[in-house]
Amino acid sequence: MSTETSDMPGPTKPVSQHEWLKNLLGEWTTSMTMVMGPDQPEMHGEGTESVTSFGGLWAHAHGKSTMPDGDVMEYYMALGYDVTFGEYRGAWYANVSSHLWKYTGELSADGRTMTLNCEGPDMMSDEPGKTAKYRDVHELVDANTRTMTSFGEMPDGSWVQFNKTTYTRKA
Repeated sequence: MSTETSDMPGPTKPVSQHEWLKNLLGEWTTSMTMVMGPDQPEMHGEGTESVTSFGGLWAHAHGKSTMPDGDVMEYYMALGYDVTFGEYRGAWYANVSSHLWKYTGELSADGRTMTLNCEGPDMMSDEPGKTAKYRDVHELVDANTRTMTSFGEMPDGSWVQFNKTTYTRKA
């Protein structure tokens, strides 16, 4: 029997940055407004989202939303604070896309806004494999309301909003 001790670190313990994730926990209804391009009509969708804590390190979401064409989009999201890299990181995937959206993010100084950046398929291009930069801005409105506003970067470097989802905590 060996008497050596392991140099392996123990499991990660939540740190202060993980506290923000608690704002996302719970059962939510969602209301989405999308515009898919210049001169395109505004489209709407409704849904639900359930967010649970995974070890105090991750907010894990499962949601379903009705798409503007009537189809149902189902998605999963994980968001946490990576103590190794000192930043918020996350992933989002859905039954309507083969792309795994990988986020890196930061929290505003006032703790009300989380900005997540990622790269994914260029939704405005027909060119296979072309990518674009995207940004999801999560804002805490109050204890029972939050929003996520999605932006895409245009070729000139400007950012254009294409989606806004309002989350309302279920009673």
